[in-house]
Amino acid sequence: MLVLHDVHKTFLMGETQVHALRGVSLELPAGQFSVIMGQSGSGKSTLMHVAGSLDVPTSGRVEYGGLDLTTLTSRERAEFRSSDVGFVFQKYNLVGNLTAIENVALPLLLRNATTKQANAQAQEALETVGLKDRMAHRPSKLSGGEQQRVAIARALVNDPTMILADEPTGNLDTVTGERILELLRQLTTNEKMVLVVTHNPEIADIADLVIYLRDGKVESQQFQEVTR
Repeated sequence: MLVLHDVHKTFLMGETQVHALRGVSLELPAGQFSVIMGQSGSGKSTLMHVAGSLDVPTSGRVEYGGLDLTTLTSRERAEFRSSDVGFVFQKYNLVGNLTAIENVALPLLLRNATTKQANAQAQEALETVGLKDRMAHRPSKLSGGEQQRVAIARALVNDPTMILADEPTGNLDTVTGERILELLRQLTTNEKMVLVVTHNPEIADIADLVIYLRDGKVESQQFQEVTR
């Protein structure tokens, strides 16, 4: 379970303080598909960055599986991200001169896995997202949906327990976006916590938990029954 206790995040823009998060307290259960919604500037992406230890709160506490993430050093946070968190970004963030399998294997190689081990795990992850026949293609030769599936495979390759997706369908057509969301939702069957940050209300229809942010605060949250 991911738990946020009275989390505040303030940025300085010149001499102006920007309060991105204003006392957010949440409990996000494991094994569920959760969605955080809100308009631009509501604090959605900041919350995701804090949840995944890409950033630290100005005050408050973030816990995951009983571990207080706010007490970790920069190196410890990096280790936590590489072992426990999978990130999926709207713009894919793929390396253009690497093939799909090389992109997916990269996080493992950075953790000192052998090339053979990394490629085997990358192949398995790409097969999971339906890209068995596209592994040797570079991003420029893949469609937007295929690139996003490569990004998801890269997020899965370390077998993380927390998957964080920031507007994962923002650059996709409706049909492809629905396939990507269904793939993300299915991952929760393995007790992985999936958190999608979006401003798209249609995504809430497939979520177990929907949280609405407004001006850096939790406006409302609701659990709902979803047939899997």
